[in-house]
Amino acid sequence: MTGRNFSLTDRLSDFIDQQVEHGRHQNASEVVREALRRYQDDLEAEQASLAAIGAIARNGIAAIEQGDFRLVQGEEGRRDLLADLNRRAAMRAAARRG
Repeated sequence: MTGRNFSLTDRLSDFIDQQVEHGRHQNASEVVREALRRYQDDLEAEQASLAAIGAIARNGIAAIEQGDFRLVQGEEGRRDLLADLNRRAAMRAAARRG
């Protein structure tokens, strides 16, 4: 394992000390390792979310380019769309129940 030196703010240093004092971790290195693991997991989850959003956007753009969309205008249009979506969802749920 490679050793590293880094500086912390007083606030972060106090936080690390508290985690060790409360028995959550054996030492400061464990606190920092967990924090970095969580940060890495967060970054990976963010990248996965961005990839999913990108795929949804590409699919939406392709659908629009193929003319597969519904123009909704005004409050009445919004209500009609919502009613249609609810009707479709109810039909799918009923079909799954058999």
